[in-house]
Amino acid sequence: MKTLIHVCIDIRGTIWNRHFDGINHEDGTPMTAREAFNALCDELVKGRRVLPCGECDNFDFQKGCLGHQIAEDVA
Repeated sequence: MKTLIHVCIDIRGTIWNRHFDGINHEDGTPMTAREAFNALCDELVKGRRVLPCGECDNFDFQKGCLGHQIAEDVA
């Protein structure tokens, strides 16, 4: 078995680097830099450190993806 780990973003790092490209609203439309900054700050207030970059059913908002066991021949 192999372990698949999904990618996540570090909220503080994203704010610090001011890299807001690719952050979207829930409907998929792009956020402005100010909207993205505010949304990330809201996540910090919730006590979150990282956010998933896609779907992950084994995600911890402090550590990120906790891993998914997959068969050797799949990946």
